[in-house]
Amino acid sequence: MRAVVLGGGGILGVAAIGILEALEELGMAPDIVVGTSSGALIGALYALGISPTELKDIGLSVRRRDMVWNWRRMGRELLTRHTLAESILDPEPFWSKLYKYFGSQTFADTRLPLFMVTTSLTHRMSVVFGSYIPQTFYRLPHVLWVDGTHQEIFPAARASSAIPGFFPAERVADMILVDGGMTDDFPLDVAQAAGATSAMGLWIDEPVRWQVPTPRPHLLQVLTESLAVTIHHMTVLKKNTVTMPYVMVRLEMDHRADMARIPQIIRRGYEQTMALKEVLVRDYR
Repeated sequence: MRAVVLGGGGILGVAAIGILEALEELGMAPDIVVGTSSGALIGALYALGISPTELKDIGLSVRRRDMVWNWRRMGRELLTRHTLAESILDPEPFWSKLYKYFGSQTFADTRLPLFMVTTSLTHRMSVVFGSYIPQTFYRLPHVLWVDGTHQEIFPAARASSAIPGFFPAERVADMILVDGGMTDDFPLDVAQAAGATSAMGLWIDEPVRWQVPTPRPHLLQVLTESLAVTIHHMTVLKKNTVTMPYVMVRLEMDHRADMARIPQIIRRGYEQTMALKEVLVRDYR
């Protein structure tokens, strides 16, 4: 059973659309979909039956104004309530744009089995919402599996993409959830536990930015790079536990959230996947 595993990575996550397009052209469409963060959003739409061509149109419809900076609200909260706002960005315009594709559909409504990774602040572990709970779930003791048969996909997708500090945390049932990338940014282990025998994946990693000698980093750079080290370290450790064959497209994040780059990034995912055709024929079966 072939899985496509789509990691998180902000705007670079749209490379997943190109990967899905290439896999379909090669006659290697996946049997199950596993995603984290932006990969969960794109993977969920694909699992619901939206084609790569339609996904391109959705990606191209995203505008900078869909992510509203909360500066005024942050200042008002600080001055009047002496507390911090829940997030730097207000993503509601973005979520409103996507809701029409998700509606109230549940994991039982998908065309392909879907697994979506989130991080629980209340349980301090990964939470995977899925089309079913696999028989081998016990092999991942660090994961709480949730049967999504009656769970709406959209709240789980929002939670999986809730970048701490930038997007508000999401409440689902008795859990406070944030971005799945905090605990499992490239969930090959989830795909394997869900029954996949091979995988094609997108891993968007942080480049190494700080070498000696360099200018001394400021506070936010130290915090963001420290988080990047933690995520990278966990991803490598989990990748090394996977025994099934997998093929991977790896991109390096550059934090330039320029919506004009979306067509280029989609094309990059497509071209890199097509360049792996021979490896896919051998290992993605």
